[in-house]
Amino acid sequence: MNIDIYSLSFAFTGIFVFMIIMFFIAVLLKNNSIIDICWSLNFILGVYISFLITVFSHKQVNLIQIILTILISIWGFRLAYHVARRNIGKGEDKRYAERRESWTKNFYLKSFLLIFMMQGLWASIAASPVIFANSLFYGAPWQSWVFGGWQIFYPTVWQVVPIALGGAIWLIGFFFESVGDRQLKKFIRNRDNRGKIIENGLWKYTRHPNYFGEITMSWALFIITFANTEWAHLIVIFFVAPLMYHLLIRYFTGVPEVEKHLITKPGYKEYQERTNVLFPWFPKKKLQE
Repeated sequence: MNIDIYSLSFAFTGIFVFMIIMFFIAVLLKNNSIIDICWSLNFILGVYISFLITVFSHKQVNLIQIILTILISIWGFRLAYHVARRNIGKGEDKRYAERRESWTKNFYLKSFLLIFMMQGLWASIAASPVIFANSLFYGAPWQSWVFGGWQIFYPTVWQVVPIALGGAIWLIGFFFESVGDRQLKKFIRNRDNRGKIIENGLWKYTRHPNYFGEITMSWALFIITFANTEWAHLIVIFFVAPLMYHLLIRYFTGVPEVEKHLITKPGYKEYQERTNVLFPWFPKKKLQE
């Protein structure tokens, strides 16, 4: 087993080049919220670059790499489609509009570094286990079929275990993210719910089912990558990526940003007290007076 440095370097470079292009488009449109649509497409781009360079450079492919690439494609394209339908035609999101007003000095520099380059870094972190896994190429003792000079490597019996476990966990995460997003969309569309907070469906058991789903899928991809490497130091890298992604969503970008705006809504503090922030569980019972 070896790692293709060109595949690795071009994949991460592609992520940041894409973000630079998106920055200039945002400047022209005067709308930084396009980053929300582009973010998931960005880590898909990095995954595709690593996959294609490795496959065509070495005329080989591993079925595990195909599985990882398919899963991250489903995750990323669904998320991009959901955000695009929600945001297009509605102007700049209030989070970015507030920053546009407060960043009066060096606005474009701050936008470039703190929004676009930072999102490029987060996309790199989210996609890094799959990018590293896609940059590996193989030899003995891996099992393979040979077709017309191409090698197709397939998993051994022991490798099926992390693939099956990770796949099952990924499905749970995808369910929470996609269903949670759909339930929230339906709730917001109902005019009777204006000023209210959603407390039904998955939102009864977690305040952020969509973020829980994202985090769960990132850990699931990490588990599947166990089947694709024999190197302990790569496993450490694979572990650090979902851990950092988890911490970013929980403490820096996702949950804090959303709850900063929701806390002003009537009843949200009580909702916080009885409902878990991420991990789904039954709501706490109200204390008897």
